Amino acid sequence: MATAARVTRSLAIFAMVVATTPFATIAAAQPNLPPPPPPPLTAEPPPLPPPQPSPTPAPAPPPARPTPAPAPAPPRYYEPQPPPPPPYHVHRRREVVYVVEEYEPPRPVAITLSPVPLIWGRLSGTFEVQIAPHHSLLASPSALVFDADRGGRYNLISEGLGFASQHSSSLGLELGYHYWWRWSRSLSGPFFGPSLLLGSTTNAYAGTTTDAQGYWGVALDAGGQHVFPGGFTLGGGVGVAYSHMADAGALYPRVLLQMGWSF
Repeated sequence: MATAARVTRSLAIFAMVVATTPFATIAAAQPNLPPPPPPPLTAEPPPLPPPQPSPTPAPAPPPARPTPAPAPAPPRYYEPQPPPPPPYHVHRRREVVYVVEEYEPPRPVAITLSPVPLIWGRLSGTFEVQIAPHHSLLASPSALVFDADRGGRYNLISEGLGFASQHSSSLGLELGYHYWWRWSRSLSGPFFGPSLLLGSTTNAYAGTTTDAQGYWGVALDAGGQHVFPGGFTLGGGVGVAYSHMADAGALYPRVLLQMGWSF
């Protein structure tokens, strides 16, 4: 306890001395010290702050839409309104050529008669049928039905009728083929083709008997035929033929004329 009292007394004395001593005397008692060193410099300066972005201009406001006109008031009473006008279109003019062809029904069969040989007493007809485009077959039977002046021996008319005399009678058949130059569904247009002639004649100028004698021959004809819209058929042509009976032969021209009907 005595020690603590001494320490306390010493501290109080020291505090009184300090309090009574001037501050300049205390400061003069301290030695002159050098100033503190400056803070060390860094190797690189600090980075600059990033640039501030330029302000984006505000978008312009959209243009104001025009105010639509008010719809007309409906009529107080119902009235029929006219239809709206058709939309306007631009049409280009086109030149179109139409070819109108008349319809031709198929008529592949023709039945005709030959009026020219009737002058000399011969009745003949032709049956012809189209078997394919451009091709037809024909059969033409004939007969001497009455007496007539057919000329004498070596006469072209007599030889063309199977060497017939004025009082002869005969039966004949011609089988032929025609090629039609223009294709058609009817037997119409130009044609040409050969034929085979077969027949028998009594009282003929050839041979040594008045009984029936057979003959044969060949012919080549060319001509044309037309079928009218109703089916009426008219044709004609020319040709050359050769006939042989017994020991006689004859070369003579042919004139064709036929008329009839096609089906």
